[in-house]
Amino acid sequence: MSEEYRSERVTVTTLIWVAILSIVLTVFWDAWTLFLPHVAFCTQNVSNLIPTPGVCLMGSPFLVLMISMALIRIPSMRKYLTTANLVYLYVTALAVAYFANTSYPWGYVAGLKFTRIFSSEADASYVPEFVAPPRDVAELIYQGTGSVGAIPWASLLPCIIWFFLITALFGCISISLANIFRRQWVDVEMMPFPHAMLAYATLINVESSVKPKWPSKTPFLLGILFGFLLQIPVSAVTLFPWFPDILMWRTNTCGPGSHWIAPPDIPWHLGILKNPPIYAVLLLAPLHFLFSILFYVLVLEIALFVAYYGFGYYTGMLQIGFCGRNWCTPTPYHDPPLYFAVINTGCVLGFFVITIVLQRKYIAETLRAMFSKSREAETAGEPMSYRSAWIMFIVSFIAMMAFFMYTGLNPWLSFAIILSGMISWFVAAQIWGRAGVYWDSPCYNFTPGFVRLLVYPTMEFPEITSTDLALGPVITTMWGGHQSIAGWGGSFYTAMASYTMARFTRVNPRSVLKVMVVAMFTSMLVTHIVEILLLGTVGASKFPSPIIKATAIDVDRWGNFWSKPTADPMTDVIPWVAVGFVFMVVMRFLYSRILWLPDPLAAIPAWSWIVSLHGVWFPCLVAWVIKSVVLKVGGSRLYEEWVVPFVGGFISGTAVEILLTATASYIMFPPAL
Repeated sequence: MSEEYRSERVTVTTLIWVAILSIVLTVFWDAWTLFLPHVAFCTQNVSNLIPTPGVCLMGSPFLVLMISMALIRIPSMRKYLTTANLVYLYVTALAVAYFANTSYPWGYVAGLKFTRIFSSEADASYVPEFVAPPRDVAELIYQGTGSVGAIPWASLLPCIIWFFLITALFGCISISLANIFRRQWVDVEMMPFPHAMLAYATLINVESSVKPKWPSKTPFLLGILFGFLLQIPVSAVTLFPWFPDILMWRTNTCGPGSHWIAPPDIPWHLGILKNPPIYAVLLLAPLHFLFSILFYVLVLEIALFVAYYGFGYYTGMLQIGFCGRNWCTPTPYHDPPLYFAVINTGCVLGFFVITIVLQRKYIAETLRAMFSKSREAETAGEPMSYRSAWIMFIVSFIAMMAFFMYTGLNPWLSFAIILSGMISWFVAAQIWGRAGVYWDSPCYNFTPGFVRLLVYPTMEFPEITSTDLALGPVITTMWGGHQSIAGWGGSFYTAMASYTMARFTRVNPRSVLKVMVVAMFTSMLVTHIVEILLLGTVGASKFPSPIIKATAIDVDRWGNFWSKPTADPMTDVIPWVAVGFVFMVVMRFLYSRILWLPDPLAAIPAWSWIVSLHGVWFPCLVAWVIKSVVLKVGGSRLYEEWVVPFVGGFISGTAVEILLTATASYIMFPPAL
């Protein structure tokens, strides 16, 4: 593969600029997100363009590319904005975006530092002071000191190091796994990775905008226009009471943009998503995967209606509002007899196992390369040798176990949390790589279920009597299985998207790896320094939830560890876990041979309450219909020449509109600090 990539190598000077840019972007986006007016938090949030959980479409890389589009028109700047440098800008902005957003370092990650303020002394005693600082220090940064110099940096330094290491060590695991599976997923299977495809469509139009011929000019500029205009009804309706409610945002809206329908006589629980960008993103998802999503949503609905009308289950749903029909009791996700969230736990585990089985020859090849004395045995063109990748994986895994044991967790729990997180993002990255969205957070089904199954199979809502019970649930849900924008998953997503961009542009993946490592680890560290600096100066108490989610350690809010995927003991629901596992293993094996079968991987998002509560099933249906018509009428040529650049422009236009309206929200509602 080496001859297919450009031969240039990234210079030390470039890496220094990458580090500087990473620091600047991290500081800017951390501050921008923290001070964003509460009214704009959901729909004017540049760090996460689509607020539906699991999409995690980061806006800052598109803004960086759009700024480059303006700069490239300046003759003196044009020579610096080469293809390689544009890719480096994208990789840097993407890496930073995953560690400077609404959920990191803010949200529960920031809130954990104030545990001793809200928790009883007995519960807080099980939390080390390098995780949650002493009460007097926590109160200082909670109320604000008024100056940077008054912040007790010496007392907070261990805390900064701990929060950096819990993310950085898993980042090493993510990078090693991404390097091991890069060739299989990116070069062989050619997963589309729609987020990277969107950025690539923007990047090539940035380059083409100064050339005599700009082939995709019309669809790209139309996309920018439509993306900008269609986002205005979403942003303006939250800022201006007089603005016409075109999308009925003020009416029957549940969560971030789902139009709810809750008939009083049937157990209907499927919303309709009203946020325009998701419809555009899904046009880049494979047609068969969209169909598979719809198929498995239909399977769930048939099962629900049979259980309701045939056996009298879930009748209580009719007395619950629309949102509650998806996450309150009773629900087909967490309650008997369907337990779809529990089945999903088995599905995720089954997909991980069958992937290892089906790709065993490829994995064996990488292992042979690891132990081979001849470097020729390794595949050329890889970012790092397989030997280095496997050693990095093993060392990182062991180091992370040691880190957790030093924190106070027992060895078995430490192993289970790391394995759970690794499996979660290994599977999620493949869904994200195919559809552009995961439509769930693993903490709603797999990560707590898997850890509870391995460590606490019979336990229900225990009292806190150890560091394991104090921090184990927090780490599992907030790092191991929360959205990719909360730490662990972002490192895996950044690696796979960066390597995909390298394939699209033929930029040397080894250079991309160096840029990614510098940007990622710089941002991981700087973001926690900025967090302490801002909160310590202004005071965390000035920022209401959800930007700072501070609560007692015994409150079951850290991803609801003990109630997910069900409040029942895991030993009681092992049959449902087994059903999910067997279903995924058997169906995935059959799908590898009978390609017209619905892809069982699609069952994981389809059987998640995000698809129903947030109404993502409907954009899947619309995208499937539109894409089918486009391919039937104009074939792949029409799709590649018009749809792809149009969607790239659409998302870029959306990012620009959100940035401008967020700026307007700052002017209209300046922070009162």
